[in-house]
Amino acid sequence: MKTSRSLMARPGLRNNSMNGSQPSQPEWSLETVLPAPSTISAIGTHHNLTSALADIVDNSIDAQASHIRIRFIQNGTTILGLQIIDNGRGLTADDARRAMTFGARRDYSPEDLGHFGIGLKAASLSQATAFEIYSRQKWAPAVGRRMDRSVKENYSVGVVDPGYAAERLDNVPGVELTSGTLVEWHGLKDVIHTSDAGELAEWRNTKLRSIREHLGLTFHRYLQRGGVEIMLDTFDIERNRTLPPLNVDPIDPFKDSIRQDGYPRKFLVDLPNDATCTVETHLFPPDLVTPTFNLYGEPGESRQGIYLYRSDRLLSGGYNWAGLRSPSKEYALGRMKIDITSENEPYIALNPEKIKPVYSADFIRAISRAYSPGDTPFDLDRYFEDLRSHQKAFKKPKRHEIHLVEPAVGLNAPVLSALDGLQDFADLESIDLRFVTLPPTELFRADRINRRIDVNADLMRNIYGTGTRLSNRDGQLLKTFLYFLLEGDFKVEQRWTGMREHRHRILNHVLLVALVEDFGLDCATNPAATKEN
Repeated sequence: MKTSRSLMARPGLRNNSMNGSQPSQPEWSLETVLPAPSTISAIGTHHNLTSALADIVDNSIDAQASHIRIRFIQNGTTILGLQIIDNGRGLTADDARRAMTFGARRDYSPEDLGHFGIGLKAASLSQATAFEIYSRQKWAPAVGRRMDRSVKENYSVGVVDPGYAAERLDNVPGVELTSGTLVEWHGLKDVIHTSDAGELAEWRNTKLRSIREHLGLTFHRYLQRGGVEIMLDTFDIERNRTLPPLNVDPIDPFKDSIRQDGYPRKFLVDLPNDATCTVETHLFPPDLVTPTFNLYGEPGESRQGIYLYRSDRLLSGGYNWAGLRSPSKEYALGRMKIDITSENEPYIALNPEKIKPVYSADFIRAISRAYSPGDTPFDLDRYFEDLRSHQKAFKKPKRHEIHLVEPAVGLNAPVLSALDGLQDFADLESIDLRFVTLPPTELFRADRINRRIDVNADLMRNIYGTGTRLSNRDGQLLKTFLYFLLEGDFKVEQRWTGMREHRHRILNHVLLVALVEDFGLDCATNPAATKEN
């Protein structure tokens, strides 16, 4: 399609002839260039399960939902799909049509979390082969739409009649939706295929943990205010019941920062065209092991850097200083908070998944000149100097007094970080700590040749009161205790003597008796009957 409308007056279109002559001015016209449907395949490629779910939750919050439920649907040992359910204001038929149209942006307010008009589609098709959406506004007809990957061939979607859509919304187990939206993902990419109920439970628990952590961090400001509640659960079709739900708790990455010596400290940033914005800098105490500092189970020092928010939603958390400094141990105890506002938004670009912001050179240059208002000059360089001196002041003493055998598999990152921060590891092959099946007369079994400490999985399940499979992330207290109790034995390179093996039998006996006393475990063999003379 072409039009004869002249474009010469439009800004940005110039005569860029490279020769010295001045050619006659052309008459520009317009033609419409539709995107190739195959480009849909590239949308959402940066998403993982947790970031895709956060994108759908954005829509629920924009719809003023007060309750959001994320639900795995399983039948026996098969995961059939995943649902995101909210009690927001719901969609009309026109709203649903726009929601299924790529790039059809509604009128966003500055407070809305939606941004590009592709979040529902990109997030859903990045994780599933197909998805359905059912929605209704109060006292209005329900609507239903379905999209799968064939959309890239002709941009067509499925439409269902209002009666069926209303029936789906009326029959969401445990949830009443007089208004609201149900998004259902089918054919999940990241899913386990197993006939083992224990393996399924372990996979599901791992996923639920990562979803809780990511949503608790991403939406911590909303959750702290109490305006919205996010819960996770699983509906088992075979048993026709919902497993107990889990709350998503807020994880504020600045909660444990130091409140002294002027910190947290705010800096003003002078932007071009007389615009300004504020950045807030924080210092953290050393050896901090709280969940709000050690995010996602990683040592908190690795999450130094800039935390970017838009409309109270965390977009990116740490890992870099956007070119102001390179991440290093010197700055490990620092985090900087920036909120996107109407004044600084032109200088910050977001990708469609809203997980990798790009700061313009003008913005970085302006931040580097940020200053803290007051009678005493205080610029951003001073903040980084404070980080270095703060780290140096609490620098750990020389670590030569104790040398431990390094643990490998079995201890989580925060525990390993704490060990590494207190003493050196000996120059010996590392040891693993694992849950395995052992006789009921053994709490542990030390294996010198394979350099392993095996821990009785059945006894640990009894202690935790769970029938699910244990993962290497579980049982940190017991495994750390056994590690300190036994790691010295692995410093001995020669064959273990009978005396050392006898000591292990005594330790097993006494610890089992203690477990029976504390937890009343019903061991198959009475520990007292196994006492060594």
